[in-house]
Amino acid sequence: MARDNFSKNTIDILAKRVSYICSNPTCKKITVGSNNIDNKSTIIGVAAHITAAASGGPRFNESLTAEQRSNINNGIWLCSNCASLIDKDANKYSVEILNEWKNQAEKNSAQNLKGYTRNNITGTPFLEVDLININSGRYNQGYSDNNPTEIIDGTSFYTISNKPIIHWEIEWRFNLVIINNSSYPAYNIQIESIGTDHFNYMAKLNKVNNLKPFQRIDLASKFTINLEGISTEADEVLKKLIPEKLKDLTLAITYLDEERKEHCTLMKIVNGEVFNEKIT
Repeated sequence: MARDNFSKNTIDILAKRVSYICSNPTCKKITVGSNNIDNKSTIIGVAAHITAAASGGPRFNESLTAEQRSNINNGIWLCSNCASLIDKDANKYSVEILNEWKNQAEKNSAQNLKGYTRNNITGTPFLEVDLININSGRYNQGYSDNNPTEIIDGTSFYTISNKPIIHWEIEWRFNLVIINNSSYPAYNIQIESIGTDHFNYMAKLNKVNNLKPFQRIDLASKFTINLEGISTEADEVLKKLIPEKLKDLTLAITYLDEERKEHCTLMKIVNGEVFNEKIT
């Protein structure tokens, strides 16, 4: 399948709309400069596709037409290093994140044209959430009544085999990491669990809080289930870094920007992986 590449004019406009500065807010590398040859300049920027230019590429959207894939709305200006980074880790750098980078970079460029300093610009924070498995384990809570028994002198005793049936408490411990992946602070962060799947325990945020740009908050979290079975059955359950019973976990993370406008990021568990979606 042919690639739906950008035209030279589209590439030129993408670069100029962000003043030839990488749109990744943690990079912001200047991508154009002088060359040793007097009548030449050096450009290390790339007009990267937000959704891939061809089938099989990162974030490919089969519903788009060829014209839409090569449209300026599907492009973001990045340094060559960040352009490679977003394609090698496409799950982390989603369409939503790249559009957020692009919109903010263009906004900053427009503000700079008006002579505003960085402190004059009010931007939109973007929080992402990750779930890191710290450890897990099984804890013997006693023998099950389903173990075979025998009666000796009128008294019933368990007949304990090499694989006794045990009441297990199985526990996973996590760090729920909230990351401010933007150049702007987030205020009064709140977390709400939506649906039927919940942690058994999660450390609480202070009622009044803020998260500075590119900083993180770690919240200790725990999930526990009870299982009646032999040890190998408990070990099989423990193989999953995120337990099966959290497969539909959804957290709504709400927060305010500097103008007190509310924003929300949804963290979802899908097939054992963590996904983020900014909805406001």
